[in-house]
Amino acid sequence: MTTIAPFAAGSYLTTRNAAQLTTLKNQLNDLSNQVSSGQVSQTYGGLGSGRSTALGAQATLSALGGYAAGITAGQTRTNLAVTSLTQVATLGTSASQTLNNGLQSVATSSVSGRSTALGDLQTALDALNQSAAGNYLFGGGDASTQPVVDADTLLNGTTGSQGQTVAGLSAVIAERVDAEVGPNQNGRLTQTPTPSSSNSGTSVTVTDEADSQTRGMFGFTLAAAPTVTGSALSATYTAAASPSPASFTLNLTAQPQPGDSATISLTLPDGTSKTLTLKAATTADATSTTSFAIGSSISDTMNNLSATLNKALKGLASGTLAVNATADAASSFFTGSAKGGLTGSGIMPERIQYDASNNPIGYRPATAADTVLWYQGENTYTASNTPTSALDSQSIQVSATSNIGTGARAIDPAVQNVLAGLATMAFALPTTNDDTTGTAYQTVMNRAGALLSSTDGSSGVQNTVTQLSIAAARLTNAGTTNAATQNTVQNTLDGIEQAPTEEVIAKLLDVQNRLQASYQITSTLSKLSLVNYIS
Repeated sequence: MTTIAPFAAGSYLTTRNAAQLTTLKNQLNDLSNQVSSGQVSQTYGGLGSGRSTALGAQATLSALGGYAAGITAGQTRTNLAVTSLTQVATLGTSASQTLNNGLQSVATSSVSGRSTALGDLQTALDALNQSAAGNYLFGGGDASTQPVVDADTLLNGTTGSQGQTVAGLSAVIAERVDAEVGPNQNGRLTQTPTPSSSNSGTSVTVTDEADSQTRGMFGFTLAAAPTVTGSALSATYTAAASPSPASFTLNLTAQPQPGDSATISLTLPDGTSKTLTLKAATTADATSTTSFAIGSSISDTMNNLSATLNKALKGLASGTLAVNATADAASSFFTGSAKGGLTGSGIMPERIQYDASNNPIGYRPATAADTVLWYQGENTYTASNTPTSALDSQSIQVSATSNIGTGARAIDPAVQNVLAGLATMAFALPTTNDDTTGTAYQTVMNRAGALLSSTDGSSGVQNTVTQLSIAAARLTNAGTTNAATQNTVQNTLDGIEQAPTEEVIAKLLDVQNRLQASYQITSTLSKLSLVNYIS
């Protein structure tokens, strides 16, 4: 008779015993792996119902690890940015204090002040080119491009790709100053006759700039008739009647008395006024800009008055006019940006526009081909022609739903002002020691001091430092929160994946004992025969 093997007599018990032994052997292997690896299973399938939780926990831990790396990098960036901007603010504050302290010794302070301010300007530029791990800190959203051109190019210019001269800060300032002081170095006025020891006249005439397009735009304009004291001096005034310029004439009909004076009122391009007062004196220093000596004759006295007037006009032009021109040119220069702006093609500072006769008649936008654009980083503007938030130009993701801005731009208006203030000091502090030095120094104090004061206040450099410091604190808090979350998730994952050593060893010993006993019984049964059974 044919027998089907799986259903032969006694085969069920044999198969069942074999299956139980195999199960015990597999349990022994699993427990041995758990002891050696410390893991419940080598695959997620072996985790049973905990596999979904484990997979979710792993994804969370991976994301938290990425956030932690970003936070660490962001903290490095913000800390370095705070240090660099604090240095810029300190340079501005120190320069302002130097100006104030220099009033006690103007001549000496001017010489040292120029050198110190130039060095501080170069130091500030270096600070604004700070980088971390190859990423520049003050280029806004562009961290790969050096945001500020090197100091030599910024100051002295360069040569363009077509061999043309690309003007730097010093050339831009010189151009603006020359336009203001004019060819006679007296604020674009014409004085006749020119002062000379051979003059024998008894009057002197001063006339406005002849070019009607230049007049009022650059240099001095004559505001009104001079006022005189004493009976020897008289003045006449002719108002401007386009295109003719205004003029005044001082006449001397007799020898003046000591103390007799003429006061001249001048209007500057910004609409402010300055006055010059010339007083007659028995003797006067040859370099004086305020006193003229009473000579041996009326013509000698007038010649002395004319010479003093000429020196006074030149002194005021080289002082007040030149300082204002320097401050304005520097402020405009530091608005320049190679990128961004409303059109995205950059922001151009002002340059002087000339007519066919080379007279300055106004301003024109610079171009990248003729003027150094000091800022090379990102400088995006909104549709309303305002810069986008520098802080948000770079951000760090600290959680699934939260970002913290850590961006900064070297072209921040407050930084521009500090750089312009340092440049004003470096190029405009007086280099002479005469009657005009004190006035020029005071003008530098007023203009540069106002620019340097932008280190403080709600819109100053310190405000940007505060914003970045707050961002750094937020990064630290986010890192602490993420670390706590990471510990919680890791503990949950460990509870699913990690095998408790004591429990596993106990189970292993139990399975070993059961398996050993099963093997012994099976071995004994395998030797059992009918003869042995009967006996």
